[in-house]
Amino acid sequence: MFKRLERYSLLILFSCVLGPLSGQSKNYSEGYIITIEGDTIEGLVKDRSGGMFTDLYSRIRFKAENSLFKKKYSPDKILGYGYGDHSYESFPLREESSFFKIRYYVKEGNERVFLRVILKNEALSYYHWEYIEEDSNYLDYIPLFYRWGSEEMVRVTQGALGLKRKQLAAYFRDCPELVHALERKELKEITGVYYFYLEKCLGP
Repeated sequence: MFKRLERYSLLILFSCVLGPLSGQSKNYSEGYIITIEGDTIEGLVKDRSGGMFTDLYSRIRFKAENSLFKKKYSPDKILGYGYGDHSYESFPLREESSFFKIRYYVKEGNERVFLRVILKNEALSYYHWEYIEEDSNYLDYIPLFYRWGSEEMVRVTQGALGLKRKQLAAYFRDCPELVHALERKELKEITGVYYFYLEKCLGP
C-alpha cells in the first residue's frame, strides 16, 4: 500500500517537472543570446508565436542549456540573439515623422528594438525592422541601412515604389559615385546599393 503511494507520488512529481519543460521547448529553436556584458549564452530561443497568425514578442523567450527555467528578455536587457539563419541586434531606434517624411534616429535614450541582421560590415549594415501588419496580421519589415557611427538610419525601399533614391542620395552624399548611380537609376536592388558603397565609396 505504502509502496504504491510512494510510486504514485514520484510519478506526479516527475510529471510536474517534465511537463513544463516539454511545454517550454515547444516551437523553440536552438540559438543564443548576447548579454549586456558581451557574453554569448547558448540555449533555446523563441521570439514569435507559431500558428496561422504570427505574433512578434516584445520580450524573447530563452532557456539556457542545462537550465530548467525560461527567461524573458526585452531589447534593453541583451545586446542581441539568434537562431538558425536569424540574427538580431538591439538598437536605440526612434521613428519620427515630419512633413510627410519619416526618419529613423539612433541615439542612446531611445526605446531599444530588435533589428534582424541581413548584411553587416564594419562600415555599413543592412537590417530589417520586423513588424506585424495590423490589417492583415502579415509579417512585414522596414529595410534600413546604417552607417556605423551615424545618428540616423535610412529606409532603403518603399514597397512597390522601389528604392528611396532621394533619401539614399542624401544619406550617402559624401560618395558622389553612388549618388550619380542612384540618380541615373543604374542601381535597382538593395544589395546592389550595399555592395556599390563597399566597393566604390570606402577609402583604401
